[in-house]
Amino acid sequence: MNPLCPRCGAIGSIKYGRYHRFDDAQSIQRYRCANCKSCHSSATHTPTYRQKRRRLNRLVEMDIASSTAQRRIAIKHGCARKTVARKVIFLAAEARKKAAKWLEQVGPFNSVQWDELITFEHSRLKPLSVAVMSCTRTRCIIGFGIAPIPASGVISIRSVEKYGKRPNRSGSMRKRVLKSVKQYVSPRAAITTDEHPHYAAEIKTVFPRMIHTQHQSVRGSLTGQGELKRIGFDPMFNINHTLAMMRDNIKRLARCTWCTTKKASSLDDVIAIYMHYHNTTLIPQPEIRVNRYFLSSSE
Repeated sequence: MNPLCPRCGAIGSIKYGRYHRFDDAQSIQRYRCANCKSCHSSATHTPTYRQKRRRLNRLVEMDIASSTAQRRIAIKHGCARKTVARKVIFLAAEARKKAAKWLEQVGPFNSVQWDELITFEHSRLKPLSVAVMSCTRTRCIIGFGIAPIPASGVISIRSVEKYGKRPNRSGSMRKRVLKSVKQYVSPRAAITTDEHPHYAAEIKTVFPRMIHTQHQSVRGSLTGQGELKRIGFDPMFNINHTLAMMRDNIKRLARCTWCTTKKASSLDDVIAIYMHYHNTTLIPQPEIRVNRYFLSSSE
């Protein structure tokens, strides 16, 4: 079916030749509206409309999710840093749409795990909390959230002196994430967390019938970016392994790195890209539900 006219919305568009797009060497069909006589093409209605370097989209997505800094991506592909930054914003918006569609096909999930990792923006005196929910069986990421938290430990005094009192918005962030993933998680699902004092009440508010199991927090080992634990059997292994993968595959989350996040919104975009790449590429693909039948995504 011929696409609608973007100017007047009429249906009667007719084929009006083709043109060669040099950006990706594609032959694009051109149309002419029979109502207003304006011309458009099959590329007018695509998300990449008017982009100049479409071939970089997939390359930037893979590099961002493969522990590569934006400056190095620009050098690697011979483009400007501003081009990479704009691609990240575009890819994050598309990744959120694709992730929501993918979760609708795979869900609902009957067993999940919930935990947080700590990173920072601009300086270690300005920490951030990243809450992540993953599936226990497949280790796919169901949802995440980012919020500022006050510094703790020996740097707390320096943080207040230099940047003032920092708000703690992790509680409202966790509630927001739990509400956003509610449509993908079964109401009677089993959830496993550590002994965080606020987890039980927050989960009970959003999922009153969920089976909640808490385990004692254990000190991290030297391997696994400090996320894997120093015990033989770890009941939280799947979520800890997922967080370790995030730290290893996202350059700005790695420990002992100089590639830092300057804005929390930029970190949100990068994690959104990684979430889609993680769920569709890095882990074994679960079965996809299509019209009440289960079809393997590898077929």
